[in-house]
Parts: sequence; structure tokens; C-alpha cells
Amino acid sequence: MPEKESSVPPPGADTPSERYYRELLGKNFLRLALTYLAPLILLTVYFTLQYRAVSREGRRLHLRSVAEHQANMMDLFLSERVVNLANLIDDPKLPLPPTSGLMEALLNRLQKNSPSFVDVGFFDSTGIQRAYAGPLPYLENRNYSHEAWFISLRSGEENFIITDVYLGLRQQPHFTLAVRRIIGGQYFVLRATLDPKSITDYLHSLGESRNTAFSIVNRSGTLQLATPEIGTPMQASPLVPPVSPRIGDQRVRRGHQKVDYAYAWMRTAGWGVVVRDIEGENGVPLLGNLFGVMAFSLAPILVVLSIIVFRSKKLVQMQIERETAKAQFEHAAKLASVGELSAGIAHEINNPLAIISEEVGLIRDLMNPEFKMHTTFDDLIPHLDNIREAVYRCRDITRKLLSFVRKDAIHLKPHDVNQLLDDVVDGLLIREMAVSNIQIVKNYSCELPSIVTDANQLTQVLLNILNNAADAIEPPGAITIATSCASGWLSVAIADTGKGITQEMMGRIFLPFYTTKEVGKGTGLGLSVSYGIVKSLGGDILVESIPGKGSVFTVRLPVS
Repeated sequence: MPEKESSVPPPGADTPSERYYRELLGKNFLRLALTYLAPLILLTVYFTLQYRAVSREGRRLHLRSVAEHQANMMDLFLSERVVNLANLIDDPKLPLPPTSGLMEALLNRLQKNSPSFVDVGFFDSTGIQRAYAGPLPYLENRNYSHEAWFISLRSGEENFIITDVYLGLRQQPHFTLAVRRIIGGQYFVLRATLDPKSITDYLHSLGESRNTAFSIVNRSGTLQLATPEIGTPMQASPLVPPVSPRIGDQRVRRGHQKVDYAYAWMRTAGWGVVVRDIEGENGVPLLGNLFGVMAFSLAPILVVLSIIVFRSKKLVQMQIERETAKAQFEHAAKLASVGELSAGIAHEINNPLAIISEEVGLIRDLMNPEFKMHTTFDDLIPHLDNIREAVYRCRDITRKLLSFVRKDAIHLKPHDVNQLLDDVVDGLLIREMAVSNIQIVKNYSCELPSIVTDANQLTQVLLNILNNAADAIEPPGAITIATSCASGWLSVAIADTGKGITQEMMGRIFLPFYTTKEVGKGTGLGLSVSYGIVKSLGGDILVESIPGKGSVFTVRLPVS
């Protein structure tokens, strides 16, 4: 089965994988970005949306205010113009009909009141314009009895009329103001024509109207007045407001855009003022302010990003230092374990060396001519085989010792835990246990599955626990090793007949440098390192102990 490399940092290696630290840097950056940037971005989005909503609401209210103000101004303007005409016709000194010179004087008086007056005319009851002053003298003596405005004024209840914009006899857009009076039993009308453009310029000059496009429409949707952005008088209006309510605002779709507009219906005439925000329609101020908000938010975001990058690199550097210290810590624990086993290991190596020495001495005697043994090569083969077996035995002992002690990268692959236990016990501990009069009992499960783990690390854990078990026993004693598997977990239970652990000690046995051994016999690193290794392998260590009777350390590892 191919070996499976792990992406986790190797606790026993000098240099953890660069891939791991790249992943760690990315994870730290993402975590810090979510921690720091997510609230900032959410707040930015929230306040941007709030700003847009408030800006749109403010613009809507502004448009309503402009529309209402312009409608009031137009009502006031038209009312004043009607009063101007009424003052002239109500003058008791006015001759009927007035002379041409007097009509010119009347026009001058009107134009002093408002430059929007174009001309003025005096009509008798038959609808003939008896006197006229203005740029079109040919209109004098013209018959207007069939004009709609004259008919409406004569038959209506009001004493004045304000017409819609029309062409009339002059074939130019204009609208008419006319007042009627009955003087001396006779019906007379004084009419004036107003220029729509001059009124548009006047409204456009108002401070509130400078950034808006406005128009005045009648109830049929025909433009009476309009700024150039909207159209010209007598064209169909692109926006026709509802009659009710009198003042309001709406959003309509025009092509691919949504347009906000406000309106207000006038009281003196059947006209409505429609106002659009030119800048709001083009999006310049809104986008400009929106970009301002984003730019203002971008500065702290960049600062936070710089902090995140710095913090991420700092955390990775701290992790590198932590892993390096951990690797050195674990290696020191290995060396300490080997130091505790040094006497037994030396004895294990000394036995085959003694065999080699004896066999070499025997071969020399057999080959010595003085003894006249007449030894052949075939006679030496058994002795050479013994030497080779002794050498192999030394090699196996040193190989196991070196494989345990040396620093190595983590390698995850399937292993037989029973075989790993045999390698530890038979290769490193059996001699010392025998010398210490400690019996080792193996209760291995025959159906134990292989688990994917690191053999070097697991060997270190098992050796540390077995060493502690041996140190806790006052000979004679026994250590029982049992393996089992249930519910997806493989367990190795190591029970000893030692002194046991008190409840007070139980909470501290996995702390670094905590030991109950005599000075010079323990470092306090074994269980701490073992606990860290088992945790890194996804497992756990459970401890049960009865003071005076012994302890059971159970190493649990996931099968998958």
C-alpha cells in the first residue's frame, strides 16, 4: 500500500513542511480577515445602503419642496398678473374704448410689473379687439368671438381666465390672461399675452430650482412651460402626474433607468408643476458621495489589511518557533527515555559482543598450529554463523534504538499496533524487565485492524508509558498489555501493579516537568510529550488508578 504523507506538521522533524505553513498563513489570514474585516465591511455596506436610502429620501423630499414652492410661486405670479389687468380695467378714468396711445401706456405699466407681458388688447362684447398695443398691430380689430378662451370667459362664472399655451392667430406658443367687466351695462374684456420662455427663465433662476429640470403640464399631459432638458411648450409631457393627491412624488421607469420626480398642482390654473433632479438622474452626486463613503471606508480597510498580513506572518513565525521547540522537546524526551534504558540496552548489546569474542577466541585456537587440530573450513562455518547471528542481533538492537532516537519527518501509513508493541517490548525492554523481576503479559486482540499512524511517534508514546509503569512497580510485579478495537477506536491498555496515582496527582501528570520519581531518575517530559503526540494523532489518553494497587493507561486512536 503506498505511503500516505501527512499535511500536519511533523512534531519530530526539524523543519516542518513549507506547504503546511503556507496553508497556516492562509488560514490565519482568512481567520483574521473574517475577524477584523467582516464587521468593517458589513458596517460599510450597511452605512452605504443607509446613506443611499437617506440620500434618496432627502432628494425625494427636496423635489417635493421644489415642486410645491414653484407651484406656489406660479400661483402668486399669475394672481399678481390678473390683479395687474384688473387694476387697469377697473380704473374709472379709463376711456372706453381706450385710444392707441393709452394702450401703449397701459402696456408699459404692465411690463414694469412683469417683463413677461407681451401685448395687451381691449375687446367689446362682440369679441372684436377694439384697441391693441404690442408687437403685432395687425391683430387690432380682429374678431375673437370664436376663440375658445373668449367663449369660456363669457360663459364662465369667474371674472378672469388663464388659458393653456396655444398658437392662436399669431402662430406662436403663448398663453392668455383676460379679465371681464360689465361697465355701463356693456360687456368688456381686457386681455394680455404672456411669454412662456420669460416665465421659465424666472422659475429657473430661483435658488432651489437650479439643479432641477422642471415643467408645467396641463391635465391632458401637454407641456405649458419646460426647461430645455424636458422639451418645449405644446409637446407631450414625458411625465404626467396623477391629479390626486395635489402634492406628491413617484418613481417611474424610463428605458433602463428609474426616474424620481415630484409634482404639485396649482390652484389658479389647471396646471401641475413637475420637477426632476438632473444630478440625481445622471447619478453624479449620489455616485460621487457613494465613492466618497467607499474611499473613506477603504482607508481603514487597507490599514486593517496591513495589520492582518503582519499578524498572520507573526502567528506563522510563532507557530514555527512553537513547532521547533516542540520537536526539540520531544527529542529530549526520547533521549531521556533512552538514558533510562541505557543499562538494559548496554546489556543487550554486550551479550552478542561476548559471543563474538568467545567465537573469535575459539577460532584462533582451532587455527593455532601448536594445537595440531587440523581444522578445515567446514569446521569453522558453525562458529562463523554464530558470529554473524550475534552481529545481526547487535545490528537489530542499534537499528531499533537509532530509529527511535533519530529525528524524522512524520510519515502516516498503515501499521500493526501489536507488532509495534512487540518491537518496543522485545527490542528495548525485555532484558531490563527481566533484570528488574517484572513480568510482561500480552493480551493482544487477534482481530486488531491496522491503523494509519506514525510508527516512530507511537513507539515513543508506548515506550514512555511502559517505562513509567516499570518505574512505578516495586519488584516483583507485572505489566499487562491489552489491545482491542470497538466503535471505530483502537485501544492499547497498559496496566501495572505499581504504587498507583493519588487523585491530587491525577490532574498534574500530563504537565511538563512534573514527576514523582526520585531526583535524577525522571525528567517529567514523558507523559507530557506522549499526551501531545496522541492528541496530534487524533486520539486520547485515559488514566485509571487506585493508590496502592496500580494504574491503567489507555491510549485510544481512531481507526479511520
